[in-house]
Amino acid sequence: MWNIFLLLSPVFILLFLGMLAERFQLVPPFGQTTLNQFLVNLGLPSLIFLSIAQCRAEDLHHGAFLAGFSLCLFVTFGLLIPAFHHLHPQEGYKEDVMLSMLASFPNVVLVGLPVLMALYPGNASAVLASTLTNILEIPMVLITLFILVNNGAKGRHPIRTVALALITNPVVLASIGGALFYLTGTAVPTMLESACRALGASVMPCALVSLGIVISARLRHHSEGVFHPGRQGILFFGKLLLQPVIAMAALTALGVEEPWRSMGVLLSAMPVGTLAYAMSDSYKVAENDASFAVISSTLLSLILLPLLALFLH
Repeated sequence: MWNIFLLLSPVFILLFLGMLAERFQLVPPFGQTTLNQFLVNLGLPSLIFLSIAQCRAEDLHHGAFLAGFSLCLFVTFGLLIPAFHHLHPQEGYKEDVMLSMLASFPNVVLVGLPVLMALYPGNASAVLASTLTNILEIPMVLITLFILVNNGAKGRHPIRTVALALITNPVVLASIGGALFYLTGTAVPTMLESACRALGASVMPCALVSLGIVISARLRHHSEGVFHPGRQGILFFGKLLLQPVIAMAALTALGVEEPWRSMGVLLSAMPVGTLAYAMSDSYKVAENDASFAVISSTLLSLILLPLLALFLH
C-alpha cells in the first residue's frame, strides 16, 4: 500500500505546484485555459498520433483483452448518459456526455502505468496493457468531441458543419495520420517522432498543473456551486465501482488469463483521467464537476487501489 502511495506522489506534487503557481501569481489569470488549449490542440494529438502510428501488429493479438476492456469503457459510458440526464432533463446532452466520459475515462498512463509496473516488476506486459488501453480510449475522445461539436452546429447544413469541424480538428487529424502510418507500415521520421514525443510527454504534467491552478483559484475565491453533489455521486459510482465490476465480468467471460485480467481490472479502476478534464475545460462543459472529480477520485484511489490489488492477488 505504501508503494502505491509513493507512486501516486508525483500526481500530488504537480497539483501542488499548480496551486502554488496560482497562489503566488506565477501564471496569468485564466492561465489554465491556455494550458488546456495547448493540451487539446498540440499535446494530445501528438500523443495519439504516436500511439497509433507505432502500434505493432503483435500488439493486437490480445483480442479478448481488447474486447473486454472496450466493453468496460463503452458500457459504462453508455449506461451513465441517461443517469446524468435524469438529474437535469431540461438541459441538452452535451454535459451528460462530458460527465459520462469523465466517469468512464480511467487514467491508464499517469497513474495506471506506474502502478502496474510496481505490481508486476520486470513484466513487459504491464507497459503493453497500459499502451493498449490508452489507444482504446481514443474512440471515446472522438465520440465526445463529435457530440460537443454537433451540439454547437448551426445553419441549414448541420452535418456539413460538424464534418468540417471534425476533419479540421487536431485530434481527428492526428488519429487519421497515425492510422495511415500504421496501415502502410511506414516508420515515423525521426525528427517528427522526436517532436511528437516531446509534445506528448508534456500532456500529463501540464494537465495536472492546470488542474492545480483551477483548484487553488476556487479555494481562494470560495466560489459557490463548484460542483453538483448528485453528479459527483453518479460519477464516483460509475468510475470507481461500476466500471471495475464490468471489467471483471467482461474479461472473465471472454476467458482472459492472468495477469492480463487483473491488469485490466486495475486499469479500469484508475481515477478520472486528467485528459478528460482538459477537454472539459477547453470546451467549457462541466468543468467545475471535472476538476473536482479528478482530484477527489485520485485521492480516493490511494485507498481503493491497494485494496483492489490485494483482492486480485
